[in-house]
Amino acid sequence: CPDADADSDGVDDSRDKCPDTAEDKDGFQDDDGCPDKDNDGDKISDSADKCPNKAEDMDGWMDTDGCPEKDADADLDGVADSADKCPNKAETKNGYKDADGCPDKIPSKITRTFKGALRGIQFENNSANIKSKSYKTLDKAVAVLKEFSSVKVLVAGHTDNRGARDYNVELSRSRAESVKQYLVEQGIDGSRLEIAGHGPDQPIANNRSSSGRAKNRRIEFKLQ
Repeated sequence: CPDADADSDGVDDSRDKCPDTAEDKDGFQDDDGCPDKDNDGDKISDSADKCPNKAEDMDGWMDTDGCPEKDADADLDGVADSADKCPNKAETKNGYKDADGCPDKIPSKITRTFKGALRGIQFENNSANIKSKSYKTLDKAVAVLKEFSSVKVLVAGHTDNRGARDYNVELSRSRAESVKQYLVEQGIDGSRLEIAGHGPDQPIANNRSSSGRAKNRRIEFKLQ
């Protein structure tokens, strides 16, 4: 005779710890014959638990869904909770301390230095050699970068539209590289600096006038 199974749950009564109550066959302890109303023991019933086999971490954030948010991203800011100093407040993606997970405002000293073109940076004609009169402006940038050691910047070179585009793109990149090299020589970690050469492709003034062309020949720093 086959073994009896009073509750018809597929677990023989001889092995069934709950012979009169059917196992719920939910992938959790299905061999003991007992229904499990809270598989993960997080005090959220499986019927309401979106993660019935993973215990809720009760961290004050979405604690009623039954799912652990630890090492996830509770505030959806792209910073994992394990590294997020403000796990319930989204990071402000502005290029300043974006890895700590906390909303923040960029200090005015940074925005004044790295907003738009850096006036006062000049190069020798058709060359990437920086004129010495530019050092004062660059040294101010160095001071800010040293004060705010987490800041990373893109150094972008631009030219006017005179001459061949390919030549201008290469010249603008070489000038950006020269600026980066100067900053590195003053003690700034090169890994904090990226470069780009846009040539004449992003003018900020009309190239039909000498004053407009002068404005277009520029170095810009952008927070990364």
